[in-house]
Amino acid sequence: MKSKKKRKEVSLDEETLAILEEKAKNQGRNLKNYMEFVLREEANNILEEPKALNVRKALLLSRIQSEDGLVKSSKDVINATKKRMNANSVDKAS
Repeated sequence: MKSKKKRKEVSLDEETLAILEEKAKNQGRNLKNYMEFVLREEANNILEEPKALNVRKALLLSRIQSEDGLVKSSKDVINATKKRMNANSVDKAS
C-alpha cells in the first residue's frame, strides 16, 4: 500500500538551516532528505512511548476491521483508547 504524503511549510532561520545542511552533507544527504529523515526518526521514537503504542495498536486494529468490512471511525477508536489508557494510567491524580 502506497502511503499518502502531506506537504508542510517550515520556516527556519538561516543559522539553523546552515547547521542542518552541514549535518546533511556529513551524512551524504541533501537538506530536504535529511530533514525528512530526522522528523521520521523523531516520530518513530515517539511511537515507542507506551501511550503512543496503544494508540498505534488501536489504529492498526481499526485499519484491519475496516478492511474486513467492520468499519469503525478512527475518531471512535482513538477516543476509546484514550479512555482505556486514562482509566489505567498511573500518572493520574488521586
